[in-house]
Amino acid sequence: MPTILQRFQTTSPGLNKNEERYQTTFNIGLTVGILAHFGFLVLFTILGYKVLALFNIFSVAAFTFGTWRVMQGDMKLPIYLCILFEVPMHALLCTIYLGFHAGFWLLTFISVAALIIWPVQTRSVRFILCLSMAVFTAGIAVFTLGKEPIYDVPGWLTLTFLTMNLLVLCFVISIIIVVYDAAVDAAEAKLAAEHERAETLLLNVLPRPIAERLKAQEEPLADSLDAVTVLFADIAGFTNMSRTLSAEALVTLLNDLFTRFDALADQHGAEKIKTIGDAYMVATGLKGAADHAPRMLRLAKDMQRAFEAFRAEHKLDLGLRTGVHSGAAVAGVIGKQKFAYDLWGDTVNVASRLESNGIENRIQISAETRALLPDDIPTVLRGQIEIKGHKPRDTYLLVADAPA
Repeated sequence: MPTILQRFQTTSPGLNKNEERYQTTFNIGLTVGILAHFGFLVLFTILGYKVLALFNIFSVAAFTFGTWRVMQGDMKLPIYLCILFEVPMHALLCTIYLGFHAGFWLLTFISVAALIIWPVQTRSVRFILCLSMAVFTAGIAVFTLGKEPIYDVPGWLTLTFLTMNLLVLCFVISIIIVVYDAAVDAAEAKLAAEHERAETLLLNVLPRPIAERLKAQEEPLADSLDAVTVLFADIAGFTNMSRTLSAEALVTLLNDLFTRFDALADQHGAEKIKTIGDAYMVATGLKGAADHAPRMLRLAKDMQRAFEAFRAEHKLDLGLRTGVHSGAAVAGVIGKQKFAYDLWGDTVNVASRLESNGIENRIQISAETRALLPDDIPTVLRGQIEIKGHKPRDTYLLVADAPA
Protein backbone atom coordinates (compact mmCIF):
# COMPACT_ATOMS: atom_id res chain seq x y z
CA MET A 1 0.00 0.00 0.00
CA PRO A 2 1.38 3.48 -0.87
CA THR A 3 2.00 5.90 2.00
CA ILE A 4 0.07 9.16 2.36
CA LEU A 5 3.08 11.12 1.08
CA GLN A 6 3.36 8.81 -1.95
CA ARG A 7 -0.29 9.49 -2.73
CA PHE A 8 0.39 13.22 -2.62
CA GLN A 9 3.45 12.76 -4.85
CA THR A 10 1.44 11.04 -7.59
CA THR A 11 1.61 13.30 -10.64
CA SER A 12 -0.03 13.30 -14.02
CA PRO A 13 1.84 12.36 -17.21
CA GLY A 14 3.05 15.11 -19.54
CA LEU A 15 4.05 17.60 -16.82
CA ASN A 16 7.48 19.14 -16.57
CA LYS A 17 9.45 19.01 -13.29
CA ASN A 18 8.26 22.44 -12.08
CA GLU A 19 4.64 21.50 -12.72
CA GLU A 20 5.14 18.13 -10.98
CA ARG A 21 6.53 19.84 -7.86
CA TYR A 22 3.69 22.33 -7.90
CA GLN A 23 1.14 19.56 -8.34
CA THR A 24 2.59 17.73 -5.32
CA THR A 25 2.32 20.92 -3.26
CA PHE A 26 -1.20 21.57 -4.51
CA ASN A 27 -2.25 17.98 -3.76
CA ILE A 28 -1.31 18.59 -0.13
CA GLY A 29 -2.86 22.08 -0.03
CA LEU A 30 -6.16 21.01 -1.56
CA THR A 31 -6.45 18.04 0.79
CA VAL A 32 -5.81 20.31 3.77
CA GLY A 33 -8.34 22.76 2.27
CA ILE A 34 -11.07 20.09 2.10
CA LEU A 35 -10.50 19.09 5.73
CA ALA A 36 -10.25 22.69 6.94
CA HIS A 37 -13.42 23.85 5.19
CA PHE A 38 -15.33 20.80 6.34
CA GLY A 39 -14.24 21.74 9.86
CA PHE A 40 -15.42 25.32 9.28
CA LEU A 41 -18.74 23.98 7.95
CA VAL A 42 -19.31 21.98 11.13
CA LEU A 43 -18.13 24.82 13.41
CA PHE A 44 -20.19 27.56 11.72
CA THR A 45 -23.25 25.30 11.72
CA ILE A 46 -22.89 24.68 15.47
CA LEU A 47 -22.42 28.42 16.12
CA GLY A 48 -25.44 29.28 13.98
CA TYR A 49 -23.50 31.29 11.40
CA LYS A 50 -25.76 30.24 8.50
CA VAL A 51 -24.28 32.40 5.74
CA LEU A 52 -20.73 31.21 6.48
CA ALA A 53 -21.90 27.60 6.84
CA LEU A 54 -23.61 27.74 3.43
CA PHE A 55 -20.50 29.24 1.82
CA ASN A 56 -18.37 26.45 3.29
CA ILE A 57 -20.60 23.88 1.60
CA PHE A 58 -19.51 25.51 -1.64
CA SER A 59 -15.90 25.60 -0.35
CA VAL A 60 -15.78 21.86 0.36
CA ALA A 61 -17.23 21.17 -3.11
CA ALA A 62 -14.77 23.59 -4.77
CA PHE A 63 -11.72 22.05 -3.10
CA THR A 64 -12.94 18.53 -3.84
CA PHE A 65 -13.48 19.40 -7.49
CA GLY A 66 -10.08 21.15 -7.56
CA THR A 67 -8.38 18.05 -6.18
CA TRP A 68 -9.94 15.91 -8.89
CA ARG A 69 -8.86 18.37 -11.62
CA VAL A 70 -5.29 18.46 -10.32
CA MET A 71 -5.17 14.66 -10.44
CA GLN A 72 -6.14 15.00 -14.11
CA GLY A 73 -3.20 17.34 -14.71
CA ASP A 74 -5.27 20.55 -14.90
CA MET A 75 -3.81 23.14 -12.51
CA LYS A 76 -5.30 26.30 -14.03
CA LEU A 77 -8.94 25.70 -13.15
CA PRO A 78 -8.23 24.78 -9.48
CA ILE A 79 -6.07 27.90 -9.16
CA TYR A 80 -8.79 30.12 -10.56
CA LEU A 81 -11.53 28.45 -8.54
CA CYS A 82 -9.82 27.86 -5.20
CA ILE A 83 -6.94 30.32 -4.93
CA LEU A 84 -8.29 33.29 -6.88
CA PHE A 85 -11.97 32.96 -5.88
CA GLU A 86 -12.74 30.71 -2.91
CA VAL A 87 -9.93 31.78 -0.55
CA PRO A 88 -10.39 35.56 -1.11
CA MET A 89 -14.20 35.29 -0.87
CA HIS A 90 -13.92 33.13 2.23
CA ALA A 91 -11.59 35.70 3.80
CA LEU A 92 -13.87 38.60 2.80
CA LEU A 93 -17.11 37.06 4.10
CA CYS A 94 -15.57 35.83 7.37
CA THR A 95 -13.91 39.20 8.00
CA ILE A 96 -17.19 41.09 7.38
CA TYR A 97 -19.29 38.67 9.47
CA LEU A 98 -16.78 37.89 12.22
CA GLY A 99 -14.71 41.07 12.35
CA PHE A 100 -11.20 42.27 11.55
CA HIS A 101 -9.68 40.90 14.76
CA ALA A 102 -10.71 37.32 13.92
CA GLY A 103 -7.87 37.37 11.39
CA PHE A 104 -9.60 35.68 8.45
CA TRP A 105 -8.24 38.35 6.10
CA LEU A 106 -4.79 36.85 6.77
CA LEU A 107 -5.77 33.79 4.75
CA THR A 108 -5.45 35.76 1.50
CA PHE A 109 -1.69 35.46 1.98
CA ILE A 110 -2.13 31.76 1.18
CA SER A 111 -3.27 32.85 -2.29
CA VAL A 112 -0.25 35.14 -2.61
CA ALA A 113 2.12 32.30 -1.66
CA ALA A 114 0.44 29.90 -4.09
CA LEU A 115 0.56 32.42 -6.93
CA ILE A 116 4.28 33.10 -6.45
CA ILE A 117 5.15 29.48 -7.25
CA TRP A 118 2.45 28.94 -9.90
CA PRO A 119 4.31 27.49 -12.93
CA VAL A 120 1.56 27.79 -15.55
CA GLN A 121 1.75 31.58 -15.95
CA THR A 122 4.58 33.99 -16.68
CA ARG A 123 6.31 35.88 -13.86
CA SER A 124 4.75 39.16 -14.98
CA VAL A 125 1.23 37.69 -14.79
CA ARG A 126 1.96 36.20 -11.36
CA PHE A 127 3.34 39.52 -10.16
CA ILE A 128 0.18 41.34 -11.25
CA LEU A 129 -2.02 38.72 -9.59
CA CYS A 130 -0.01 38.84 -6.36
CA LEU A 131 -0.13 42.64 -6.34
CA SER A 132 -3.89 42.56 -6.93
CA MET A 133 -4.32 40.08 -4.09
CA ALA A 134 -2.26 42.27 -1.78
CA VAL A 135 -4.39 45.29 -2.66
CA PHE A 136 -7.53 43.20 -2.09
CA THR A 137 -6.22 42.11 1.31
CA ALA A 138 -5.41 45.68 2.28
CA GLY A 139 -8.88 46.70 1.15
CA ILE A 140 -10.54 44.09 3.37
CA ALA A 141 -8.43 45.15 6.35
CA VAL A 142 -9.10 48.88 5.91
CA PHE A 143 -12.82 48.33 5.23
CA THR A 144 -13.42 46.22 8.35
CA LEU A 145 -10.95 47.84 10.75
CA GLY A 146 -12.87 49.60 13.51
CA LYS A 147 -16.26 48.29 12.33
CA GLU A 148 -18.44 45.95 14.29
CA PRO A 149 -18.88 42.47 12.78
CA ILE A 150 -22.32 41.41 11.53
CA TYR A 151 -22.36 38.46 13.93
CA ASP A 152 -22.02 38.95 17.66
CA VAL A 153 -18.73 37.13 18.31
CA PRO A 154 -17.45 36.70 21.89
CA GLY A 155 -13.93 37.93 22.61
CA TRP A 156 -12.62 34.47 23.40
CA LEU A 157 -13.95 33.15 20.09
CA THR A 158 -12.36 36.05 18.19
CA LEU A 159 -9.03 35.23 19.83
CA THR A 160 -9.52 31.56 19.00
CA PHE A 161 -10.21 32.40 15.34
CA LEU A 162 -7.15 34.65 15.18
CA THR A 163 -4.91 31.96 16.68
CA MET A 164 -6.36 29.32 14.36
CA ASN A 165 -5.90 31.46 11.25
CA LEU A 166 -2.33 32.30 12.17
CA LEU A 167 -1.58 28.62 12.67
CA VAL A 168 -3.21 27.69 9.35
CA LEU A 169 -1.30 30.41 7.54
CA CYS A 170 2.01 29.32 9.10
CA PHE A 171 1.26 25.67 8.33
CA VAL A 172 0.47 26.29 4.65
CA ILE A 173 3.44 28.62 4.16
CA SER A 174 5.69 26.06 5.88
CA ILE A 175 4.47 23.31 3.52
CA ILE A 176 5.28 25.46 0.51
CA ILE A 177 8.72 26.39 1.84
CA VAL A 178 9.63 22.81 2.80
CA VAL A 179 8.45 21.30 -0.48
CA TYR A 180 10.24 23.88 -2.58
CA ASP A 181 13.37 23.80 -0.44
CA ALA A 182 13.50 20.06 -1.10
CA ALA A 183 12.80 20.76 -4.78
CA VAL A 184 15.69 23.23 -4.93
CA ASP A 185 18.03 20.69 -3.31
CA ALA A 186 16.92 18.05 -5.80
CA ALA A 187 17.32 20.49 -8.70
CA GLU A 188 20.81 21.49 -7.54
CA ALA A 189 21.82 17.84 -7.16
CA LYS A 190 20.48 17.09 -10.64
CA LEU A 191 22.26 20.15 -12.04
CA ALA A 192 25.52 19.01 -10.44
CA ALA A 193 25.05 15.52 -11.90
CA GLU A 194 24.30 16.97 -15.35
CA HIS A 195 27.36 19.21 -15.07
CA GLU A 196 29.51 16.21 -14.17
CA ARG A 197 28.04 14.25 -17.08
CA ALA A 198 28.70 17.16 -19.45
CA GLU A 199 32.29 17.40 -18.17
CA THR A 200 32.78 13.67 -18.72
CA LEU A 201 31.36 13.86 -22.24
CA LEU A 202 33.55 16.87 -23.04
CA LEU A 203 36.66 15.07 -21.81
CA ASN A 204 35.71 12.07 -23.94
CA VAL A 205 35.80 14.36 -26.98
CA LEU A 206 38.72 16.65 -26.10
CA PRO A 207 41.94 16.46 -24.09
CA ARG A 208 41.54 18.14 -20.70
CA PRO A 209 43.76 21.19 -21.46
CA ILE A 210 41.85 21.78 -24.70
CA ALA A 211 38.52 21.39 -22.91
CA GLU A 212 39.55 24.00 -20.33
CA ARG A 213 40.55 26.42 -23.07
CA LEU A 214 37.29 25.79 -24.90
CA LYS A 215 35.29 26.56 -21.74
CA ALA A 216 37.31 29.76 -21.39
CA GLN A 217 36.03 30.64 -24.90
CA GLU A 218 39.50 30.80 -26.39
CA GLU A 219 39.40 31.10 -30.18
CA PRO A 220 40.88 29.79 -32.34
CA LEU A 221 41.99 26.66 -30.53
CA ALA A 222 45.16 25.72 -32.37
CA ASP A 223 48.64 24.53 -31.32
CA SER A 224 51.86 23.89 -33.20
CA LEU A 225 53.41 20.69 -31.87
CA ASP A 226 57.10 20.15 -32.57
CA ALA A 227 57.28 16.47 -31.69
CA VAL A 228 54.43 13.99 -31.63
CA THR A 229 53.96 10.38 -32.64
CA VAL A 230 50.86 9.38 -34.59
CA LEU A 231 49.50 5.86 -35.02
CA PHE A 232 46.93 4.63 -37.49
CA ALA A 233 45.48 1.12 -37.17
CA ASP A 234 43.12 -0.37 -39.72
CA ILE A 235 41.33 -3.71 -39.82
CA ALA A 236 42.31 -5.62 -42.94
CA GLY A 237 39.42 -7.57 -44.42
CA PHE A 238 36.74 -5.80 -42.44
CA THR A 239 35.12 -4.07 -45.44
CA ASN A 240 34.43 -7.39 -47.19
CA MET A 241 33.19 -9.00 -43.99
CA SER A 242 30.90 -6.03 -43.22
CA ARG A 243 28.83 -6.79 -46.33
CA THR A 244 27.57 -9.94 -44.63
CA LEU A 245 26.81 -8.32 -41.25
CA SER A 246 23.73 -6.54 -40.00
CA ALA A 247 24.13 -2.92 -38.91
CA GLU A 248 23.78 -3.92 -35.26
CA ALA A 249 26.41 -6.67 -35.52
CA LEU A 250 28.81 -4.36 -37.36
CA VAL A 251 28.57 -1.59 -34.79
CA THR A 252 28.79 -4.07 -31.92
CA LEU A 253 32.04 -5.53 -33.23
CA LEU A 254 33.67 -2.15 -33.85
CA ASN A 255 32.52 -0.88 -30.48
CA ASP A 256 34.00 -3.91 -28.74
CA LEU A 257 37.40 -3.51 -30.41
CA PHE A 258 37.65 0.27 -30.15
CA THR A 259 36.56 0.20 -26.52
CA ARG A 260 39.54 -2.04 -25.84
CA PHE A 261 41.78 0.36 -27.77
CA ASP A 262 40.36 3.34 -25.82
CA ALA A 263 41.23 1.71 -22.51
CA LEU A 264 44.77 1.01 -23.69
CA ALA A 265 45.22 4.58 -24.97
CA ASP A 266 44.15 5.91 -21.59
CA GLN A 267 46.45 3.44 -19.83
CA HIS A 268 49.47 4.60 -21.87
CA GLY A 269 48.70 8.32 -21.60
CA ALA A 270 47.88 8.68 -25.30
CA GLU A 271 45.11 10.77 -26.86
CA LYS A 272 42.60 9.06 -29.09
CA ILE A 273 42.00 11.47 -31.96
CA LYS A 274 39.21 9.80 -33.92
CA THR A 275 37.94 6.73 -35.69
CA ILE A 276 37.46 6.76 -39.45
CA GLY A 277 35.29 3.83 -40.45
CA ASP A 278 37.23 0.82 -39.19
CA ALA A 279 40.47 2.82 -38.76
CA TYR A 280 41.70 4.09 -35.38
CA MET A 281 43.91 7.16 -34.91
CA VAL A 282 45.79 7.95 -31.71
CA ALA A 283 48.68 10.28 -30.81
CA THR A 284 51.26 10.76 -28.07
CA GLY A 285 53.32 13.83 -27.19
CA LEU A 286 50.41 16.27 -27.28
CA LYS A 287 51.19 17.25 -23.70
CA GLY A 288 54.93 17.52 -24.35
CA ALA A 289 56.00 14.06 -23.17
CA ALA A 290 59.59 13.41 -24.28
CA ASP A 291 59.05 9.64 -24.52
CA HIS A 292 56.19 9.92 -27.02
CA ALA A 293 57.74 7.42 -29.48
CA PRO A 294 58.53 4.58 -27.01
CA ARG A 295 55.18 5.19 -25.35
CA MET A 296 53.43 4.77 -28.69
CA LEU A 297 55.30 1.54 -29.48
CA ARG A 298 54.22 0.08 -26.14
CA LEU A 299 50.65 1.06 -26.95
CA ALA A 300 50.92 -0.41 -30.47
CA LYS A 301 52.08 -3.75 -29.07
CA ASP A 302 49.23 -3.85 -26.57
CA MET A 303 46.75 -2.94 -29.29
CA GLN A 304 48.06 -5.82 -31.38
CA ARG A 305 47.60 -8.22 -28.45
CA ALA A 306 44.10 -6.85 -27.79
CA PHE A 307 43.24 -7.35 -31.46
CA GLU A 308 44.43 -10.97 -31.37
CA ALA A 309 42.22 -11.61 -28.33
CA PHE A 310 39.28 -9.86 -30.03
CA ARG A 311 39.75 -11.91 -33.22
CA ALA A 312 39.96 -15.17 -31.27
CA GLU A 313 36.86 -14.42 -29.17
CA HIS A 314 34.72 -13.60 -32.22
CA LYS A 315 36.38 -16.22 -34.50
CA LEU A 316 37.15 -13.66 -37.21
CA ASP A 317 39.55 -13.99 -40.12
CA LEU A 318 40.89 -10.45 -39.96
CA GLY A 319 44.22 -8.67 -39.68
CA LEU A 320 45.42 -5.39 -38.21
CA ARG A 321 47.71 -3.04 -40.13
CA THR A 322 49.53 -0.47 -38.01
CA GLY A 323 51.54 2.55 -39.13
CA VAL A 324 53.51 4.87 -36.83
CA HIS A 325 55.34 8.12 -37.63
CA SER A 326 56.88 10.92 -35.55
CA GLY A 327 57.31 14.60 -36.33
CA ALA A 328 55.67 18.00 -36.10
CA ALA A 329 51.93 18.55 -36.40
CA VAL A 330 49.22 21.13 -35.92
CA ALA A 331 46.42 20.36 -33.43
CA GLY A 332 43.18 22.21 -32.95
CA VAL A 333 39.42 22.21 -32.63
CA ILE A 334 37.24 22.79 -35.66
CA GLY A 335 33.53 23.45 -35.84
CA LYS A 336 30.96 25.12 -33.63
CA GLN A 337 28.56 22.20 -33.53
CA LYS A 338 29.72 18.60 -33.18
CA PHE A 339 33.22 20.05 -32.87
CA ALA A 340 36.21 17.76 -33.17
CA TYR A 341 39.80 17.81 -31.98
CA ASP A 342 42.10 16.85 -34.83
CA LEU A 343 45.70 16.77 -36.08
CA TRP A 344 47.00 17.99 -39.43
CA GLY A 345 50.29 17.96 -41.28
CA ASP A 346 52.78 15.66 -42.99
CA THR A 347 53.25 13.61 -39.85
CA VAL A 348 49.59 12.58 -39.97
CA ASN A 349 49.71 11.88 -43.71
CA VAL A 350 52.86 9.76 -43.46
CA ALA A 351 51.47 7.74 -40.52
CA SER A 352 48.32 7.05 -42.54
CA ARG A 353 50.39 5.92 -45.57
CA LEU A 354 52.54 3.68 -43.39
CA GLU A 355 49.37 1.98 -42.24
CA SER A 356 47.82 1.60 -45.71
CA ASN A 357 51.12 0.23 -47.07
CA GLY A 358 51.70 -1.93 -44.03
CA ILE A 359 51.71 -5.67 -43.45
CA GLU A 360 48.88 -7.39 -41.63
CA ASN A 361 49.53 -7.99 -37.94
CA ARG A 362 52.84 -6.11 -38.07
CA ILE A 363 53.73 -2.67 -36.74
CA GLN A 364 55.41 -0.54 -39.40
CA ILE A 365 57.30 2.58 -38.29
CA SER A 366 59.16 5.36 -40.05
CA ALA A 367 62.88 6.05 -39.81
CA GLU A 368 62.04 9.18 -37.79
CA THR A 369 60.22 7.10 -35.19
CA ARG A 370 62.98 4.49 -35.18
CA ALA A 371 65.53 7.18 -34.36
CA LEU A 372 63.58 8.07 -31.23
CA LEU A 373 63.46 4.49 -29.90
CA PRO A 374 66.00 2.96 -27.50
CA ASP A 375 68.46 0.56 -29.09
CA ASP A 376 67.06 -2.37 -27.08
CA ILE A 377 63.80 -2.29 -29.07
CA PRO A 378 64.66 -4.52 -32.03
CA THR A 379 63.37 -3.64 -35.47
CA VAL A 380 64.12 -4.88 -38.97
CA LEU A 381 64.51 -2.72 -42.03
CA ARG A 382 61.67 -3.41 -44.43
CA GLY A 383 62.95 -1.14 -47.17
CA GLN A 384 61.60 1.89 -48.92
CA ILE A 385 57.97 2.62 -49.71
CA GLU A 386 56.43 5.21 -52.00
CA ILE A 387 54.39 7.93 -50.26
CA LYS A 388 52.43 10.40 -52.37
CA GLY A 389 54.06 13.82 -52.26
CA HIS A 390 57.25 12.45 -50.65
CA LYS A 391 60.44 10.82 -51.74
CA PRO A 392 60.65 7.07 -51.11
CA ARG A 393 61.43 6.56 -47.43
CA ASP A 394 62.86 3.80 -45.30
CA THR A 395 60.47 1.92 -43.05
CA TYR A 396 61.00 -0.55 -40.25
CA LEU A 397 58.97 -3.38 -38.77
CA LEU A 398 58.93 -3.98 -35.06
CA VAL A 399 60.22 -7.49 -34.34
CA ALA A 400 57.03 -9.44 -33.63
CA ASP A 401 57.94 -10.91 -30.23
CA ALA A 402 60.14 -8.03 -29.08
CA PRO A 403 59.17 -6.32 -25.83
CA ALA A 404 58.27 -2.68 -26.33
